[in-house]
Amino acid sequence: MTQIVSESERLRRVERMTDIERALRQGTNVQQRSASREQRADKWCEWYRRRMEVGGGDPMQYMPDALAELEERIQDEVKGAIQALKAELRKALG
Repeated sequence: MTQIVSESERLRRVERMTDIERALRQGTNVQQRSASREQRADKWCEWYRRRMEVGGGDPMQYMPDALAELEERIQDEVKGAIQALKAELRKALG
């Protein structure tokens, strides 16, 4: 007998499997990855609240700043990872 799964349950299962795959690629487990995500979310909430306390107004007005901040953080992380990789390669080859 075939069990019928609701669309929301199917999506939940897909999201869970995606989380597991990403955790494995990072060499961690789902619980550690979830805890790390929660910490990042808390930091973003703090960042957003500070912006709201200073400027007030419509929360949507801060979305461009939030996206720019995210882009800068990603660029910083990538640049740092590239520099670390280059240093490791120089060390290995030199």
